[in-house]
Order: sequence, then C-alpha cells, then structure tokens
Amino acid sequence: VAGRKTPMEVSAEILATLRFRAEDSFDDELHGAVITVPAYFDDAQRQATKDAAQLAGIHVLRLINEPTAAAIAYGLDNGSEGVYAIYDLGGGTFDISILRLTRGVFEVMATGGDSALGGDDYDQALAAWVLQQVGLGPVHDAAERAALHREARRVKEQLTSHDSVNFRTEVDGRVIEQVVRREDFEACTAELTGRTMAAVRKVLRDAGVGKDEVQ
Repeated sequence: VAGRKTPMEVSAEILATLRFRAEDSFDDELHGAVITVPAYFDDAQRQATKDAAQLAGIHVLRLINEPTAAAIAYGLDNGSEGVYAIYDLGGGTFDISILRLTRGVFEVMATGGDSALGGDDYDQALAAWVLQQVGLGPVHDAAERAALHREARRVKEQLTSHDSVNFRTEVDGRVIEQVVRREDFEACTAELTGRTMAAVRKVLRDAGVGKDEVQ
C-alpha cells in the first residue's frame, strides 16, 4: 500500500533530519556519526540501525550502547576505576546497566529493565491522582485526556525545582485545579519507582556485585 514504511525507513527519515540539522549548525557536511542504541538491542536491531543510518546518508563510525555513552558523557572515562550503575528512565522504557571501568575501558557487566515502564506512566499516575482528588473518574474525550497528560508532564517537570505546583486543566467544560506537592507526586508514583528498583536489584545480582560496590 502506498505510504507504508518499514521501521527502518522511518528511522532513516529521523536520522536524515538530524543529519540536516547538524550540517546546518556546523555549515559543513557530516563526515560520520557515532550512534547510540539501547543496551538490550540484539545483533539484528543493531544492524537495522546501521542500515537506517546508511539510508539517511550517514557514515556510521561506531554503534555504542546508550549506558556506555551516558557514562562517557558524564566524564567517567576520565574518572576513577570501578563499578557504575546507569539508571535510565525514559519516556516509555526503563533501562538499568552495570558497567565496570578498568584502565579507560568500559565493560557492560549486566543490563535489564522494563520495556513497558517510563515517564509516560508517571504522567498517567499523576493525572489519575488529580482526578481522584477533585472527585472525577476517567476522562474519555481523547483531546481532553491528551491535555490532561500534557499538564501532568509539565507539573512533573516543574516539581524538579519547586516544592509544589498548581495543576490546571479542563474536563467536561469544567476547569479543575489542584496543588500538587512533591511528596504527593512521589507517593502516587511510588509503585512505579518500586518497579524500577526491583529491576536494579535483579541487575546487581546478575552482575554479581553488591550495591555498596557501586561508585
């Protein structure tokens, strides 16, 4: 059917857009790129990523695991040797990796996580908590539900630097407002955070290290 695209073709279009942005920023051609992939990607997924980059006209210098890239970005490659934990709670997935740094070389000791747990779940939990506080049930209108979750995300992000934030949206023609304290957010998402920590404990066991050994 016309218009259908494979995941690799979609990925290639995204990478091509990033390539154009980079070339505009540096006013020069992109000669190559290091591309990061999730630590749990298998050989087929890694190859598909390389193929997508080549479709986008990008010369792949190297594929690197995201937790390793995060460690390098934070300067751990210049730091002390030892064991590091990379806790990566993204929008839709959670990944935890245990890395060992020895003489400037990273070894991925163990990886794990939950491919169905992420920041979106935190937004939904906060939105549900607010609805409960104001005495409302689930929101069925798609546009209102999307606005509700956007507001939940905004409040979540604001709570990083504020002790409390006003949550405000409209449901069924009614404006609802609720002050959300940081401890409210932590309480209504505690079950989700607990799931991430269960994954952390499992990966530590898989790596054969205790939490006190993590730098």
